[in-house]
Amino acid sequence: MPQEQFPSTGSANLRIGAAVARIEGLYAVLRITGPGARRNRLMAELEDAARRLAAVTGGAAEGHGAAVPHSRRGRRRALAARGAAWIIARAGRQASPGDPAARGHGGPDHGPPPR
Repeated sequence: MPQEQFPSTGSANLRIGAAVARIEGLYAVLRITGPGARRNRLMAELEDAARRLAAVTGGAAEGHGAAVPHSRRGRRRALAARGAAWIIARAGRQASPGDPAARGHGGPDHGPPPR
């Protein structure tokens, strides 16, 4: 059977890596950006990038009670999906100016929820 008939798992991993890199880049810029229209635009782009990551990973973060995959790639994909869900939830709510996580600093609710 020709190899072209089977989708490459490498291409899926490259798409996940590209989506994660986009999120990391946007977050790095967001950390140094002050309040204003540019920050709001970056938050919207970050939310879109997180939605793309969730779509690429198959939305594995939807079911929190789902079993964790046993392969390293499966675990990384599930972790990326959980992170995407956290970013979507975080970007979806408008953080107050006094919120440390909104300024890019760690606070009590900074980061994805623990396992």
